[in-house]
Amino acid sequence: MGFHCGNTPFCKLSKGAVKYQLIQNRLLENGGQPDITRGTLEGDILPGEITFFRLHANADVSLQAYIAQGEVLPVPTRSFGGIGVFAIPQMGRFYRHVLIKKRYPHHGAVAFGHVGKALFMVMNYLDVEDIAFNQPQGMLYKTENPF
Repeated sequence: MGFHCGNTPFCKLSKGAVKYQLIQNRLLENGGQPDITRGTLEGDILPGEITFFRLHANADVSLQAYIAQGEVLPVPTRSFGGIGVFAIPQMGRFYRHVLIKKRYPHHGAVAFGHVGKALFMVMNYLDVEDIAFNQPQGMLYKTENPF
């Protein structure tokens, strides 16, 4: 499931509405009448193609990235925020051998559409040496047991 705690573009939401940031309201305003937490756009993210990605610097100043293409499924979430159910091929393996093994923080970015090719080129221009992606079945990750 993908969740966006900031504003998702209104044109990418079904039944979008201007509300307030629930978690921040609980923390900053004790769950009372929203004041400083008002103004977030909320609703289910529309079904369609997405690219889930992240670029960050490590403590040794090396750059590291991942790119995974998938889709938002047409599943009602009955929750808050800009939220949707994401389907990324081979996500279980990608999660285990990339996100966990390489110690990525849980935040990532979402681009609406399949833009992995362009993002990969950008990462190369930035001289990112470690660019992970959701590898298809049969293409083993370096840490994956072949047996």
